[in-house]
Amino acid sequence: MRNLSRQLKKTGLKLAHPKILFWVLPFMILVLVIGTVSQKEFGILAAQEAYFSSYFYTLGFIPLPGGLTLMMVLGVNLLAKFLFKSHWSFAKAGTIITHFGVLVLILGGAVTYITAKEGYLIVAEGETSDVVEDYHERMLVIRNGDHIIYQIPFDHLQDGFKISPAGTDFIVTITKACSNCGITRRPVSEQDGWTSPGKFMRLDPKPSDPQDEKNMAGIEFMVSGAGPDMDGRYLTFDKFPKPPQIEVPVQNGSSLIYTIAVERRKRILPFSISLKSFKQDFHPGTDMARSYQSSVTVTDGDESWPALIQMNEPLRYRGYTLYQSSFDVTGNKPYTVLTVVENKGRIFPYLSTLIIALGLILHVMIRISGKRNGVAND
Repeated sequence: MRNLSRQLKKTGLKLAHPKILFWVLPFMILVLVIGTVSQKEFGILAAQEAYFSSYFYTLGFIPLPGGLTLMMVLGVNLLAKFLFKSHWSFAKAGTIITHFGVLVLILGGAVTYITAKEGYLIVAEGETSDVVEDYHERMLVIRNGDHIIYQIPFDHLQDGFKISPAGTDFIVTITKACSNCGITRRPVSEQDGWTSPGKFMRLDPKPSDPQDEKNMAGIEFMVSGAGPDMDGRYLTFDKFPKPPQIEVPVQNGSSLIYTIAVERRKRILPFSISLKSFKQDFHPGTDMARSYQSSVTVTDGDESWPALIQMNEPLRYRGYTLYQSSFDVTGNKPYTVLTVVENKGRIFPYLSTLIIALGLILHVMIRISGKRNGVAND
């Protein structure tokens, strides 16, 4: 047991060596600069995934540690220093508490990375919704009425991918998948076998938009085994108002209708939002919105209450934060667009800041007290 304890301490002291921090910091500065500069070309999401949320990335042909690797090394180094190199005495209590606050901050970053989810909720005036659509993650969904019988992340699709939904006899074969599609007119020579509107529309891959939420994911696919009237070539894409429907006859003379759609991943809130009214103010003499706000009713079970969501004044409830992000007033009635963020680690920055502040205050008080008593604390 003593040998194990000695070995653990020996390993801990090695992990706490200051040279580790010395070498980690330059790589952190490098990934910060490269990731920030790349955002202009690739967009925030792509740059974040390539540099800040990766274990490794390449600079030319040289592999370098990504943000996740660097943060894990830094976290282990600081934790080992806290456990094995701290001077556990009252004279160093302020320093110890401050270091603990830094560890809490790193832990909060890890919790946020693992659990944070972001999407948007669209609700029209006089209507209610509890459905949040993801900003970035797209899905291929096959429904029978309102029942989802098959779904798969869009990133998993590729040319030639075959889908045979459970309980059906037809097969869907992906012939083209593009994460950002442009729509062009299909040449007459390519129209055979296509159903409308794919007979006249063609999806062509184009470079991704730096703002990922503006990318339009889409697929072209072939259906076989659904019957002579339904077999053929189809297309659909994100936000397509009339996605293809496959009508398959059943034994009793009726038929089942299957809808094939590309859509954002949906999540259901544990409460609902009703939009009572939407208001916007414009800059004088322009049609540019200066501010806008949504007067809503929050309903959670049998309880409901009014709330106001406006720019820089979000609604926080049950671990969710709802921001007023956009609106649509072009139709018969206004729609509000609320960004919905679920972050279980949001309390950690406040908690760590409080701990660090207490540690610094205690450190200063101990130093002042030591000087008055003629005691050296170093």
